[in-house]
Amino acid sequence: MTEYDQFADEYDQTFQLAPWRTHIEAYSLLKRVGDVRDRAWLDVACGTGPYARALRQRGARQVVGVDLSAEMLRVARLAEERTPLGIEYHQHDVATMPRLGEFDGAIGSHLLHYAPDAARLRGMCDSVADNLVPGGRFVTFQLNPDLARRPDYYLPYGAEISLDSSRTLTDGDALTFRINVPGFRSPEVTVYHWTRARLDETLGAAGFERIRWSAPELSPEAAQGPDPQQWRDFLDRPLCMVIECVRSTAT
Repeated sequence: MTEYDQFADEYDQTFQLAPWRTHIEAYSLLKRVGDVRDRAWLDVACGTGPYARALRQRGARQVVGVDLSAEMLRVARLAEERTPLGIEYHQHDVATMPRLGEFDGAIGSHLLHYAPDAARLRGMCDSVADNLVPGGRFVTFQLNPDLARRPDYYLPYGAEISLDSSRTLTDGDALTFRINVPGFRSPEVTVYHWTRARLDETLGAAGFERIRWSAPELSPEAAQGPDPQQWRDFLDRPLCMVIECVRSTAT
């Protein structure tokens, strides 16, 4: 059982309970993904399928979701039954995922920081690359290697990180994360620290090029809201960064 099995039924609510997920994470990821019309997209670590559904609703010709958690996929399939969009869901560990097709793009919200060691990290990158056409794009939301070390820094936004502020993190070091908002505190989820250098190196070795990191952005809706300054600390030291890259066209 994966850690996410424990709160699969509550997972979709985190986008409302912790608004940074909607106004920073989802906005930034989908902005970087851009126009998906008439393209085939793979959603890796799809969870309950919020991004898979968003891609299909934005005109993607085909969307396939992959996740390790049986419970998260159960919720995703229930959503598909209620509102059929033609999305396929498969249970796989992304690090050992087979070739499911030739996709124009892949999106991964919270993926690579679940790799506990270098071999699994390389497996994830290889598997994603193997499922993309040459020139296919990969966009992922990745734990910021330079995240704030103060344990309560992200608490005002509903994110709780268990981290000793004096600790020096090295590649593969584990830390825990949970959603913590009034009325809901998720079980702990283990994530792993990877430096930008190691991530860039691993993506490059898997056949990706034009690797670009960018800070997440605030949605116009939140920026025009009653208190846009409330997001300042989160944006100054983002919890996660956006990575974009392209599968090499070289043969």
